[in-house]
Amino acid sequence: MKPRPGPLWRVFPWNPSAPAGAPFSLTHVQPEQTSGRFDLGNRPPVLYLAESPEHAVGEKLQRFRGRRLTPAHLREYGLTLTVVPVTPAPSVIKAVADLTDPKVLHRLHLPPDVIASRDRRRTQAVARRLYEDGYSGFHWWSALTGDWHSTVLFLDPDRVPTRDLTFGTPEPLSLQHPGVVRCLELLGIEPP
Repeated sequence: MKPRPGPLWRVFPWNPSAPAGAPFSLTHVQPEQTSGRFDLGNRPPVLYLAESPEHAVGEKLQRFRGRRLTPAHLREYGLTLTVVPVTPAPSVIKAVADLTDPKVLHRLHLPPDVIASRDRRRTQAVARRLYEDGYSGFHWWSALTGDWHSTVLFLDPDRVPTRDLTFGTPEPLSLQHPGVVRCLELLGIEPP
């Protein structure tokens, strides 16, 4: 199941006055990525996208499981967390490896337990291999639940330039935002 051609979602701290590409702008991706499951140390940077707003919110708020959510949890770097739809160009989606498909895993000789591993060296090696094999990114289950799927894109100017991504209208998160409310229910985070 390839990512759908419609919007995917990301959550990040947004500064509406930040120029394009600058920190906290719609098109900015954190540099020097090294600790994420599929990070490549900014060579190239990767963009993690979710299939729904609640999934994108869940990836950001999962660290608050077992706690009561407060407005402060919806802020980072002094900015409000914001969810934004991102629509990759069809050519980008076409070049995404669908790792949810057993036939693709078999063809690529990728055991699912390696991709699902908590060992970052193993998962980052998979991402590096897919990048070196020419894919624009890959599609895989979220570590949070099998009901959610993530798309990881390699933001290489020759592979996935930002001009091939259309960013929709950002929505600042609040405790009443539908994505936040659904995320709390799904992850067992206490509502305010």
